[in-house]
Amino acid sequence: MTPETRGALFVLALSVIWKTLLLLTGWVDGMLGKFPLLAILAFLLIGMFRSMEARRKLSYPDGIAFLPAFKAGMSVNALFSLLYSLFMYFYLFVLDTGFRTRFVNQRVADMVSDKTAPESIEAWKQSTTTFPFEMMWMLFTFVGVLVIGTFYAGMTARMMARKYPVLSSQAKK
Repeated sequence: MTPETRGALFVLALSVIWKTLLLLTGWVDGMLGKFPLLAILAFLLIGMFRSMEARRKLSYPDGIAFLPAFKAGMSVNALFSLLYSLFMYFYLFVLDTGFRTRFVNQRVADMVSDKTAPESIEAWKQSTTTFPFEMMWMLFTFVGVLVIGTFYAGMTARMMARKYPVLSSQAKK
């Protein structure tokens, strides 16, 4: 198994445990439940760094350039984004079937506290009944993790290339 695959599976395992823990403990309704993606993005950064380091040790022991490190990070990012989106499908349609209701109720409470007109609130509630909410949430998760992960891959690859530069005498060979 490649370091990139191991890194993506490591991040996926941590993310699945985190999301399931939030749901089982009831924290999904609290402050941690409002920003669950922050922990998952932190897991992604750790997994990318670990897999880039493993790739460097395996294939580039004398130093790694930006591009190979970036490719390793993007491999982790792409595989994790896909697998996590599949997990989100399972999560939204099997594990947390009350997600839509909880989200709508929280949004209505926010609209009431902002003194939104009752007819606007009712119109918004009606629009959410026919909207494919869960599928759009999965798509947003996939694209969001992919975009932020690309930034992470570039940033981490730059750090790896600086920490382990390719020596100029070796680059000429």
